[in-house]
Amino acid sequence: MEQSSVRAEAARVVRDIGLANIPPDWSGCDAVWCVFEEMANSGSTVVIKIDGQRTKPEDTGRYTVVISGGPLGEDFFRQDTAVLEEGLANAILYYARKCWIKA
Repeated sequence: MEQSSVRAEAARVVRDIGLANIPPDWSGCDAVWCVFEEMANSGSTVVIKIDGQRTKPEDTGRYTVVISGGPLGEDFFRQDTAVLEEGLANAILYYARKCWIKA
């Protein structure tokens, strides 16, 4: 999924479950911080890392997003990415599908 569409999808999902009203073109951490706070409030551990040593083109990107524990149990999410918003949006979608959206 393209970066802008994954951000828009994450914003839509968060809005649809009544958690927050995030614009589809959000950027940075501020717009979605409340979503990660809610994950932590549910018992999950959320890690957003910026690695200044990953600077080479062959590296996986300087950002790492990890979510584990709480309602995920033994499951977890991890993504290394060069684009922060991509990692945050994918984390939101993963967690929402596993924990907030009932099939």
